[in-house]
Amino acid sequence: MKTPGYDETEKCIEIRKRSKQGLPVSQEEHAFCRKMFREFEDWYFETEERVFNETVPFGSTVRYRRKK
Repeated sequence: MKTPGYDETEKCIEIRKRSKQGLPVSQEEHAFCRKMFREFEDWYFETEERVFNETVPFGSTVRYRRKK
């Protein structure tokens, strides 16, 4: 699986987490995440669980379930 570098990984994940929480994301940040999706599609989907779990409200028992 093709993966981005560490800095790109963390930047993309932080932007996605902010977006998921309803916080503002600039057009440049949105474009960066779209570029990451296009270039590293498998990696992008593999990080869905991390993004989900790191944005679940504190104390929630909700957990990510992989689609089959």
